[in-house]
Amino acid sequence: MSRFHFSPRPNRAAEINWREWNAEAFEQAEAGDRPILLSISAVWCHWCHVMDETTYSDQGVIDLINRDYLPIRVDNDLRPDINSRYNMGGWPSTVFLTPRGDILTGATYLPPEQMQGALKRVGSFYRGNKPQVVAQVLENRKRSRSAIASSAGSLEPPLVDAVLAACENAYDASYGGFGGSPKFPQTEAVAFLAEQSVLRSRPELLEMARFTLEQMAGGGTYDHVEGGFFRYSTTQDWSVPHFEKMLEDHAGLVTGLALAGEGEILDSATGYLERVLRDPESGLYAGSQDADEHYYALDEVGRRGLEPPYVDRRVYSNWNCMLAVAYLEADARLGRPGLRASALTLLERLFADRFSIDGGMAHTEDVRDQLADQAWALLAAVRAFQAGAGEGWLQVAEQVGARLEAGYADPELGGYFDRAAGDGLGRLEERLKPIGENALVAAGLFELHTLAGGPHLDRGRRALESVAQLPARYGLMAAGWARAYDRYLHDAVKVTTGEAELARAALAINPYAVIEPGPPGRAIVCLGTLCLAPVSDVESLRRAL
Repeated sequence: MSRFHFSPRPNRAAEINWREWNAEAFEQAEAGDRPILLSISAVWCHWCHVMDETTYSDQGVIDLINRDYLPIRVDNDLRPDINSRYNMGGWPSTVFLTPRGDILTGATYLPPEQMQGALKRVGSFYRGNKPQVVAQVLENRKRSRSAIASSAGSLEPPLVDAVLAACENAYDASYGGFGGSPKFPQTEAVAFLAEQSVLRSRPELLEMARFTLEQMAGGGTYDHVEGGFFRYSTTQDWSVPHFEKMLEDHAGLVTGLALAGEGEILDSATGYLERVLRDPESGLYAGSQDADEHYYALDEVGRRGLEPPYVDRRVYSNWNCMLAVAYLEADARLGRPGLRASALTLLERLFADRFSIDGGMAHTEDVRDQLADQAWALLAAVRAFQAGAGEGWLQVAEQVGARLEAGYADPELGGYFDRAAGDGLGRLEERLKPIGENALVAAGLFELHTLAGGPHLDRGRRALESVAQLPARYGLMAAGWARAYDRYLHDAVKVTTGEAELARAALAINPYAVIEPGPPGRAIVCLGTLCLAPVSDVESLRRAL
């Protein structure tokens, strides 16, 4: 059985002598002084399949690659750290490297004739211009090192306002969503709008979030036959989708739907996840379902008897933890005990299979040391405790936090690198600080601090500071960072209660409230070490908050 996933349709891509990304492949490239052809693909990617069926099935291309190159094939979902350093602007990414992993040039999809030309030109240039290549590589490395921040940014409250303004300015009042085409869900921006609507008493922000979700659900980006959202729309009006269905996207959408109070759409979307992506034996969720435009163009009658698009059954820990957080959010906000049960089953199995105190949360069975898995594991453990799953989850959250400090933290500038120190092959020798994952770690640490105290508040603040130079440039793409920073700016409120109605009301009144399980029938509101008298009804709770 091949170690690589190729298009499900007929192709000859397996005739290329693909190698995995490892030290042995790089050593062989250096020993033979052969440039590397790096292909970054994805199981769900339509144009990756097209490239397998056309370019990588062309005899001339196959011969040139096998003769002149060391070909390495990487799956984007398996190795997000490689993708973040080598992606050429989409999938597939076709990247020409030196034997040490420095970029010579690259592109996305290349048809056979263009690929043959590129293979010949790059190979000829590499062999005939070694001094020039070496000089350029050294210059690029120098420039890359100088671009890495040598100091943390500063936290300024107006940054939250700036990100909110960017969301409002990009909002499409005609069709919902943000910007023109292609149009992605931008689920962090949707969640940000829903929260800010409550915090700023601006109902129009909630309407923006709801209109966006309703337009997506009513348009072509939703599968009205089998359920589930497609990845994005190629048009501004959500009418022509790109047909992948991704677990990651659904997790973000479920959170947005819960925060916006869109229960009917949420139930439809989670119904798809439970039917198609959930493994009934393990309770874990598959990563994606393939893009098959011919299948999805058919109605219910037309699809009968056809094989549904391929489901990638690999379990990615970050996406599963993300879904667990979303499901727990849905239960906390809208009362969905079935989703709560699914989330806790998922987390019990995932932590049993993938988590260790020394190694943290593995990404898959074979891939470890990715920050995103630790970030989502931290928040999932904190939320499991808040959902009443037991004190043990608070201890697990502390263990994840300790692993983050030991393996990923920058002791000088604060914040967290995207991967633990490892093989350092090619561009992996430079560890990056992604804004999204640092914001996520900060949010988890802030909630953990509210529940358990300790050094978590300061560590979360430093995580936000470490990437604080980015939000002004990222605009609405920094919505996740703005959500975490705004939580830091608001005084931490803890509500101790065992009453679901009071917990739900607390979150509706203050979306940043942290729930501590307690006795039923009452709620105690605490701000730091100051606690108010117990209350037993929603109106009294509102006054306390």
